Amino acid sequence: MTTLLELSEGQSGIIQKLDMDRLLIQRLNAMGLRRGKKITVLRKAPFKGPFHIVIDTTELMIREQEATLIQINSSNL
Repeated sequence: MTTLLELSEGQSGIIQKLDMDRLLIQRLNAMGLRRGKKITVLRKAPFKGPFHIVIDTTELMIREQEATLIQINSSNL
């Protein structure tokens, strides 16, 4: 298992765990980031900028700080 931070642009994985406090988990769940969902990194902004990701048909931007807390299994794909 790795974190979303470790995926390169174009790589995908399945969300295994959101390793953060409950309030942030609820916020990310509301945006579609849930355990078992496929997530793809579309773009990583330079200088610790945000990650452009896609889940199902929803495109989102998340901070690097959150990307380090999202546990991914990329070996299933």
